[in-house]
Amino acid sequence: MTEVSKLNRFLGIFIDGIIAYIPMFVFSFIAVLAGIGIISYIGWLLGVGYYLLRDALPGGQSIGKKIMKYAAVKQDGSSLEGDYATSATRNITLFIPLLDAILVLIDKPRLGDDLAKTKVVNK
Repeated sequence: MTEVSKLNRFLGIFIDGIIAYIPMFVFSFIAVLAGIGIISYIGWLLGVGYYLLRDALPGGQSIGKKIMKYAAVKQDGSSLEGDYATSATRNITLFIPLLDAILVLIDKPRLGDDLAKTKVVNK
């Protein structure tokens, strides 16, 4: 299994970011129309939930990773499909602005990959 390029990793996370914002946008729009602000929190929860649990989706890939043809896997190469705890552990660090991006840019493993004992491979 070969290393995933930085560009592919960026594009995959960018696609996932767009997907995570869709429910936030939709529910915020509904909240404005209905005049019930609390509805927007549902979209926020769905977006954050997707971002944290995306690597445990069927196939063991987020939508962005599937489009870009790579996956996060455990150190032994096994899939993260259905392993929501590992997915959340590796993705929680993405909420620390720029930390993981800097590590990837200087050719170091993401903090999330170190914590969850995962790696990113081409599919």
